[in-house]
Amino acid sequence: MKTWLCIICGLIYDERKGWPDDGIAPGTRWEDVPDDWLCPDCQVGKEDFEMLAIFDDNEAATTVAISSTESIAALSTESKTNTIVGPERIVIIGSGHAGYHMANALREQDKNVSITVFTSDDGALYSKPMLSNAFKLGKTAQDLVSESALAWEQRLNIRVYPHTEALKIDRQTQTLTTSIGEAHYDRLVLATGAAPIRIPVTGDADSMLSVNDLSDYAKFRAKITDAKHITILGDGLIGCEFANDLAGQGIKVTVVGLASWPMAALLPQQAGETLQHALSQLGIEWRLQQSIQSISTNDHGYNVTLSDGEVITTDLVLSAVGLRPNTQLAQQSGLDTARGISVDLCHQTSDPQIFAVGDCAEVGGKWAPYIAPINQAKAALVQSILGQPVPATIVATPIIVKTPAMPLCVMPAIADGEWKIDQQTDGLTAGCYDPQGQLLGFVLLGQRQQNERSQWLSTFNKYQAA
Repeated sequence: MKTWLCIICGLIYDERKGWPDDGIAPGTRWEDVPDDWLCPDCQVGKEDFEMLAIFDDNEAATTVAISSTESIAALSTESKTNTIVGPERIVIIGSGHAGYHMANALREQDKNVSITVFTSDDGALYSKPMLSNAFKLGKTAQDLVSESALAWEQRLNIRVYPHTEALKIDRQTQTLTTSIGEAHYDRLVLATGAAPIRIPVTGDADSMLSVNDLSDYAKFRAKITDAKHITILGDGLIGCEFANDLAGQGIKVTVVGLASWPMAALLPQQAGETLQHALSQLGIEWRLQQSIQSISTNDHGYNVTLSDGEVITTDLVLSAVGLRPNTQLAQQSGLDTARGISVDLCHQTSDPQIFAVGDCAEVGGKWAPYIAPINQAKAALVQSILGQPVPATIVATPIIVKTPAMPLCVMPAIADGEWKIDQQTDGLTAGCYDPQGQLLGFVLLGQRQQNERSQWLSTFNKYQAA
């Protein structure tokens, strides 16, 4: 039996468990899963899944074949034949997608190395991309949990310490001080993620919620039980996803944002306005080129005063203005940081015994807070941590935005260029081109247009390889 990884959002399909919620029985092999089955979290098709592991009858992983790029696939195969003398003690800070998958990949590669994970939350495994569309699916926080900390600790034969804060790194003695004591390491992996950006507002600022993890979602879900109107601060990707999810359940939504059109950092104006029109059909209202100045309580909820003086009466305020990498621990220990923790293509920091991966890391000067770069780097990073430094090959991948009102796929433009847009009755396609006509990025907006993704991606990759 095999497991299969969604390279877009990180969801894992396990043939042993199937997917009963979609009528796929336990034991259903991947080739027997219906061709029109979509990832429950991000709604992409089977073509965006890659084989992750093969299990024998005793439930032990016997092969790993991550093939995001040819070089990583070759590395995974080659590493099985080499004996690596590596560290005895590996400590990982963080149990999100990056932290968990590093622990899992390290255990698959080395059955004996000591692996310890410290995490500030309860350590439960869940799909973070699903947080922004779980409400419409009727999912509680507990529904999103795929495995408890105790379960994956026992399965991987590692130690997981939940509800534990990492406080200080002593690089000379290679000691991590935590809220429950000290831990010595030979290699330290920082997978500390990113935190929501908080825009300063006057008044009752603490009433503004952010949803960045499972605990946040549980609080949010409890507060929206009787909500009839929600104000969202942030007109970017996450703000649009939440707006679509909430409006789809009949909640009135007002989106407040500084840009002139939704997702302006990723979309050309015509595409952003087309998306805005589609979301407006759900009853979503927009206050663009605006911000929230103050929040005050009233008898039933809140009065939100905008920068132009308008006052919106609302039941809840949700902040979705972006993320900031968690670099404090790295900075305190003297590691190089920029926007994120600075690492090379081996994901090695300025200290050769410390690595960083995921939303907290800035790889080769670039910060990419998405699932795909973690999956691409994993095989090479394991080798580097175990003592055989190998640069990861990171390739650009499209972003799937969960806006069912107008499905959206974006390949962010890798440089400035000219957008050429084909507006259609049911959406649009757009390509960003340099003066030589090379494709720098693209946008596919609309349900039918998603069928063109492979073609656009092939053209994009051809130009990048040239």
